Amino acid sequence: MSQVSETETPEDRVVAIMSKLPPKSLMRFKCIRKSWCTVINSPSFVAKHLSNSVDNKFSSSTCILLNRSQVHVFPDKSWKHEVLWSMINLFNERVARTLYYDVEDLNIPFPRDDHQHVLIHGYCNGIVCVISGKNILLCNPATREFRQLPDSFLLLPSPLGGKFELETDFGGLGFGYDCRAKDYKIVRIIENCEYSDDERTYYHRIPMPHTAEVFTMATNYWKEIKIDISSKTYPCSCSVYLKGFCYWFTRDGEEFILSFDLGDERFNRIQLPSRRESGLEFYYIFLCNESIASFCSRYDRSEDSKSCEIWVMDDYDGVKSSWTKLLVAGPFKGIEKPLTLWKCDELFMIDTDGRVISYNSSIGYLSYLHIPPIINRVIDSQALIYVESIVPIK
Repeated sequence: MSQVSETETPEDRVVAIMSKLPPKSLMRFKCIRKSWCTVINSPSFVAKHLSNSVDNKFSSSTCILLNRSQVHVFPDKSWKHEVLWSMINLFNERVARTLYYDVEDLNIPFPRDDHQHVLIHGYCNGIVCVISGKNILLCNPATREFRQLPDSFLLLPSPLGGKFELETDFGGLGFGYDCRAKDYKIVRIIENCEYSDDERTYYHRIPMPHTAEVFTMATNYWKEIKIDISSKTYPCSCSVYLKGFCYWFTRDGEEFILSFDLGDERFNRIQLPSRRESGLEFYYIFLCNESIASFCSRYDRSEDSKSCEIWVMDDYDGVKSSWTKLLVAGPFKGIEKPLTLWKCDELFMIDTDGRVISYNSSIGYLSYLHIPPIINRVIDSQALIYVESIVPIK
């Protein structure tokens, strides 16, 4: 039985209990009593609730946030994107071959038009950074709060034509918490190029040095920062945030990880383990139990199957990185790509029909998850281990 401190008041005990409740309950409590609303909105309570949520992250109750897109085509040939966000709540360890879970559709009203999709580009402390159309949004799915970021001053309108006119394009986006400044930051990489012909064809494209900028929530503006990477460097994945750093899987002729220190605002290059001699190719990174992990896979054309490995970064000293192979899975048939890993042995994947599959490597068992509603073929899927919070973004 837990002991109660002599100095602890009934109000303290109420706050302690409330700090362990889910955000949905707290949002309702804010409407019941003004004093509760004041408590729940206070920075100290928000921090306490976040700490409790993070501490519970590795229990048998875990959330996976799933982002899917499908296209509806109507009889008149018009069409629209439908964005489906779902929360998969994994309740228990497997019992024999049964994985217990339920699915909640979030129905988040993203500000976008019918032809725009929504892509996740970063996540930290319950806040998801997405691109919706041409807009960068911060979204807390648990509280349904949105915040649209101001336009970039480095991204220029597309030129109408002509050679040697500067063209800018989105290159990569990262989001996380700067522990030194005690503020959330977004970093954006801009790709720049010119064309040597009036028609601006790809074969006459001239890559120019990348530029970059950082947005801080407290100041609400972008500032340009130094970036010293090859003009042929292309971040290819959603960023992963861990302990003050953003990470991207990146290519510039070879695969590596690009990191960004949110404190000193510097980029660095991290080598991936060499797997080319095995015919395996890296193409995705994610967060696995407070470590950076990477997927690599090999496609066997003769068998029409895919095998994959998951590697975890053990250490990085700013120059060299060390990696450990965590999991080998497959060969699988009909698998499009991996999504995320839970508890080191439960691999979630998406198949070629857009269905979510769970593979438990400990017992070698593959099963489909029933996640409605899907009418048409899924054209894009993303997933991440998610911790609900009440961290405000406005």
